[in-house]
Amino acid sequence: MNVQKLDRMIADSTETLEACPDDVDALSRRGWAWLKKEEYNNAIADFDKALSWDADLVKVLNNRGLAFCAKGDHDLAIADYTAAICRSPTSELLIHFHYNRGRAYRMRGSFAEAIEDFNEAIRRDPRHAKACGFRALAWHDLGDYRSAIADFDLAIQLDSKSADTFHNRGNTWVCLGKLRKAIADFTRAIKLDPNNPKNSLTHNSRGIAWNRKGRYAKALADYERALELDPDSLMRRAVLGSFLATCPQRRVRNGSRAVELLNEVCEMTDNRDAENLEYLATAHAELGDFRSAIAVQKKAITLVTDEHQKEDMRYYLAMFEAGVPWHSEKPKWRDRWA
Repeated sequence: MNVQKLDRMIADSTETLEACPDDVDALSRRGWAWLKKEEYNNAIADFDKALSWDADLVKVLNNRGLAFCAKGDHDLAIADYTAAICRSPTSELLIHFHYNRGRAYRMRGSFAEAIEDFNEAIRRDPRHAKACGFRALAWHDLGDYRSAIADFDLAIQLDSKSADTFHNRGNTWVCLGKLRKAIADFTRAIKLDPNNPKNSLTHNSRGIAWNRKGRYAKALADYERALELDPDSLMRRAVLGSFLATCPQRRVRNGSRAVELLNEVCEMTDNRDAENLEYLATAHAELGDFRSAIAVQKKAITLVTDEHQKEDMRYYLAMFEAGVPWHSEKPKWRDRWA
């Protein structure tokens, strides 16, 4: 539903409420419109008032749970979903409530509880592709990658048009060291909707896989495309910049562009991110500007409190002081053929 329709719904509901302040349906409709507009505090206020009139409105409980979840208030969301489950009169609604509570549990980091809810949603609807996909993510979070792959396979059987599922299965293949399978899944995800800005993440993931295989030109193309799709992203700039500074292959490295990109990232983070500063130092070193590399690396070290991390950073500082740039190691043969 577009913004104009949502605004119209809010206006109509407000007009109804001015005439009848206790109209629960109008409160629920307006709260839903606020939710869709991502104005979560307004949505919660309307849902609160509706529930003060009737605490058994399970759809309102569910929608308030969605608003809480969007705000990151996962405990409050879980409480609302649980109340909705306890009060739900129909099996169809229970499918949605268990699915939503499972997502909230996962976002809270309660992966086992999430899997239980996804199990229940799938038991009630064996063709619930999204529940299968999110259960796979929970298995992935637990480090059970084989169970995750099995659930991603099932989710794809049920919905072969979900780019997110192919992307997520690709990430799991990476964790299993199966880089060719990962690249195939990332490629399938991209082909499903090539110009979708969300594919910035998928191009980045595929770039990482190509990089691990030592296919640096392909990695560079993916990192460039990721930034093209999400030009305002600091993360995409940082990834591309660090790759251009440290790639093992000389013809791919580009110190000047790396310095440009990483300078932008560091300026936009007020020079307070140690990792980005360290990559900026490597970019200066790649250009042979070791004076700048040393100064930036020293600044990065001051921002770190962990002594082991400081020790690693001092190792690179010593390299720069010796006039030696730092480059990533080439992949081992297992990764090249994975």
